Amino acid sequence: MLLQMALTVAGLLIMGIEAAYVPTEGGGGDYLVRVEPDLIHEASPYTFTSDVPADARDVRRVKIYVGDAWPPAVERSVVEAAKRPRVAPVMGLASRVTEIETKAIGAERPWGWLIGSLVALFLSLGANAYLGMLLGTMRQRYLRDIHAGQASLSA
Repeated sequence: MLLQMALTVAGLLIMGIEAAYVPTEGGGGDYLVRVEPDLIHEASPYTFTSDVPADARDVRRVKIYVGDAWPPAVERSVVEAAKRPRVAPVMGLASRVTEIETKAIGAERPWGWLIGSLVALFLSLGANAYLGMLLGTMRQRYLRDIHAGQASLSA
């Protein structure tokens, strides 16, 4: 999951899209998106998307800026919003349903199959190691008997 998030952030930085959620004083907040001008001037066949974070409650406005950097006033509000502690979202009906679904999915995880397949794997590795040792001792006996037969023929 951490790798996936890192790749997503790296992809967004390479593409030149930056997003921020800035809560407002009266409740709700603004969702800010900055797009580099190069992406707009080049006719790209791709659709650029920006997902609103789950804890961004009551988004009142979406502001799209085209530029190489945030405007100074906006940058200050983005930095201040990043310093504020995040408030946990209020548990509404939709989030409770999601929580129940998550618990149901967690209960259905196939731990028995995973443990059983790991036990079978280790048993298989152990059996292969045993057969390898058995083959080594049989080969040593074979070579010993061949040398003993050659010694008896030459004597």
